Amino acid sequence: MSQRIPKFPFNIPWFMFDLANYQLITSRTIPGDIIDRKQVILTEAPVPGLNYQPVIPGGGGNRHISFTLPLIKRDNIVGNVLLLKQIDALRNQAAGFMNFNTAPGSFRFNTNPKVLYYWGTGSLPLVWYVAKADATHKQGWVNAFGQPQYSEIEIELILDEEDPIYQSEILFRNLSALAGQVSGIASLAASGQAAY
Repeated sequence: MSQRIPKFPFNIPWFMFDLANYQLITSRTIPGDIIDRKQVILTEAPVPGLNYQPVIPGGGGNRHISFTLPLIKRDNIVGNVLLLKQIDALRNQAAGFMNFNTAPGSFRFNTNPKVLYYWGTGSLPLVWYVAKADATHKQGWVNAFGQPQYSEIEIELILDEEDPIYQSEILFRNLSALAGQVSGIASLAASGQAAY
């Protein structure tokens, strides 16, 4: 996985916004490969005597994205702990910003946070459930105070298609698909060659 940051005259930094705790999570390092998957549910129904099985469409699954974010911080006494605690908030029930109520069960009925995210997905900013936010602290990357300096965060998000923002993604997807069709035909015509 490359740790290099591409050089552009301008680029939007990697970020997620925690909607429940009102925190912007960002880092100088960027995610590795972003895996974007959505299951198409099809059922093959066996019929006695047929030489094939009719396919019955069953709808679609949820859209998931997952990636690994390297967090490296070597120039202070706390290592990358401050960023890790932002990620840790995504793994726990939402407390809200600066809520110090620590009574047992005080967050019992709070939901886990959702995030606003879009970086590297080819979509508009959308609301996602946080399904996974696991940390691997790298051996040998601990400072003199015992704090981790290099951790890899495995994140998995599930799209909230019931959020009103998702309607804008449907429109964006349809317009982009139309523009993609025009672009593909124009590039083929301009090349004057067969595909390779």
